[in-house]
Amino acid sequence: MKIRISRPGRLGAAIRDLARRRPSEAEDYLDSHHEAWGELALEDPHDAADILEAIDEEGAADLLQELPVGEAGDVLDEMHPEAAADVLEELTPSQAAALVAEMRTDQAVDIIGALEAQDRTAVLAELDDETAREVEQLLIYAADTAGGMMTTELASLPVGMSSGEAIEALRRLHDVLGSHLQYVYVVDEGDRLVGVVPFRKLVFARPHTGLDDLMETGIVSVRTDTDREEVAELIQRYRLIALPVVNARGVLVGMVKVAEAIEAIIAEAGEDIAVMVGAGGDETVFTPVGRSVRRRLPWIFFNLIVGVFLAAGISRFESTLTTYAVLAAYMPIVALLAGNSGAQSIAVIIRSLAVGDLPPGRAGKAIRREVAIGLIDGTVVALVAAFIGAVTIRFFQAGSTVIEPVEIAMIIFVSVWVAFVVAGAVGSGIPIVLKKLGQDPALASNIFLTMTTDIVGFTGFLLTATILLA
Repeated sequence: MKIRISRPGRLGAAIRDLARRRPSEAEDYLDSHHEAWGELALEDPHDAADILEAIDEEGAADLLQELPVGEAGDVLDEMHPEAAADVLEELTPSQAAALVAEMRTDQAVDIIGALEAQDRTAVLAELDDETAREVEQLLIYAADTAGGMMTTELASLPVGMSSGEAIEALRRLHDVLGSHLQYVYVVDEGDRLVGVVPFRKLVFARPHTGLDDLMETGIVSVRTDTDREEVAELIQRYRLIALPVVNARGVLVGMVKVAEAIEAIIAEAGEDIAVMVGAGGDETVFTPVGRSVRRRLPWIFFNLIVGVFLAAGISRFESTLTTYAVLAAYMPIVALLAGNSGAQSIAVIIRSLAVGDLPPGRAGKAIRREVAIGLIDGTVVALVAAFIGAVTIRFFQAGSTVIEPVEIAMIIFVSVWVAFVVAGAVGSGIPIVLKKLGQDPALASNIFLTMTTDIVGFTGFLLTATILLA
């Protein structure tokens, strides 16, 4: 197969696009063009990682083994952790360990953490003692905390050094730290964080100036158990490139870079979307099928139970539906409109909670605001829906007991208006209540909202019809 490229630098993008559309063809091309694959992985590991994620795990593992160990580690660094873990599971533990040893520690931890337990143990056993110890120390932290996001590759120097001595020490550390030299952290005899010196400030200081004279002591730092939302918020608020992480005793143990904060924001947004509808918060397209099924089934069964109660509620109005069968045509409209309005309230509240715009003292005001919006929107939509109901009732009720246009208009207006008010209160209240209970505010919020709007929409519509048509 031939791939036409206008510029050599576009090779990676061309194969990446092909892999996303026809992965088997991209794999066949790379299998027969080893030199092109090697150049691509060396010059653009990002595109190489995208290609490996698009093709099957066995083919990706074969392509990785064709690369020098260092280049293969760079490509794995750019892959989604769960996708990289799937690829490593196709290799022997010793082959996987050789690649992991070439990776950034923080990324290696994410990938090893995504391995099945038996594979994780086997790979750790093949690592050298120092690397294995670093990885195991970081594996104890949850992925959504500062400890789980941090890298231990940072520049820390004792407070007694001069700037000249510090620069000489950093020269020796450069090969290890590479691009991690945004800040120099200053520690005392017990490795406790006492100050920070921006690298630029250190370079321009006179050689005999002490670090204690250069360092800034008003340090913004986080603990290892700090939630990733707070980490991202601090980096954004103070315009930081990196944020130091300390343990309970104030000892400097790592730093979170801005890239990890951005990834955390994206991950948190994706998690909120997933848990709103009852999927696993950390579930992705790479999550094993069995694990996804176990996470989703409870919420689906919860919906089933809600459906049974809803059916029981509707059955109470069997005589009304038997007499006025046309009501069944209008009944879903109320729940549909209210559900949409409530979902808008949920989205606004969850976003405000996520970015820190809704402190506890403003929760009541936020709920009242959404109820007010529900009142106004409900009035407008109810009037329009009532008018449409009055106009269309003559066309829909052929053969059934006649409902006058004014009657259906009143039924629709009252039920829609009430449902909108309830949707505003529930849609804004659910995330706030979950937050106060210490739960993720997005936790299946949409499922609880749908349950409420369906019950209020269907039974409220039929109750209103029963009263007004009696």
